[in-house]
Amino acid sequence: AVFAMGATRLTGLSANVSIPRQTAGATAGWMSTEAGAGAALSDQTFGQLAMTPKTVGAATQISRQLQLQSDPSAEGIVMSDLAKQVALAVDSAALTGTGASGQPTGVINTGGIGGFTGTSITYALLLDSQTDLALANTLGPMCGYLSHPAATTILMARQRFTSTDTPLWTGNMLDGQVIGFRGMTSNQMPASRLLFGDFSQIVIGEWGVLELAVNPVANFLAGIIAIRAMYTVDVGVRYPAAFSYSSNNLT
Repeated sequence: AVFAMGATRLTGLSANVSIPRQTAGATAGWMSTEAGAGAALSDQTFGQLAMTPKTVGAATQISRQLQLQSDPSAEGIVMSDLAKQVALAVDSAALTGTGASGQPTGVINTGGIGGFTGTSITYALLLDSQTDLALANTLGPMCGYLSHPAATTILMARQRFTSTDTPLWTGNMLDGQVIGFRGMTSNQMPASRLLFGDFSQIVIGEWGVLELAVNPVANFLAGIIAIRAMYTVDVGVRYPAAFSYSSNNLT
């Protein structure tokens, strides 16, 4: 879902990387006269978004009997499932990663992101999330809502105004519209929560590609083979103020 919402993919990495990010802009001022002192000098402020490789993996075993009795596509199904589980793990890390125990730091746990308060999903609550970004000058056309299915269900059933037939979420649950911005649903979101932001500001760096490997002698005596999937990535947020997160479970 994070890639579908527009996260930036940084490929072909081989070493630790630091991506420059602007943390404060210059200041503009009016010149009192044409022959005056000229434009006031001010400095922009830059920081670094450091990214280091972190690896997620999954593995499974296939018995000799399964190999004998199944269609040749069984191995492909197993590999596809491993790839899916790794992709979901990266999606979850990009959103809620703790930054500990080998995980990247996800956007929700990144310092400096905004938040919208309240416990009930209303039109005013959604406007609050957009105002949060507008006040930080980060509201733009790439913004959208990522929602837990429980929150999406409420959004699709709740009217924008009393006695009307205009729900807060229009379209289907997978990919819809929320008062002018894209909305997607993901089980990787914390329960009953919403995240609004410019997902292009999430950078996912890749060291290599998804690696699928087979060990044909994982248990030679039992005739069992093992299949392993590994993916090395890191997650960073260039502009934390480009996101606003609901701090409460929503009803």
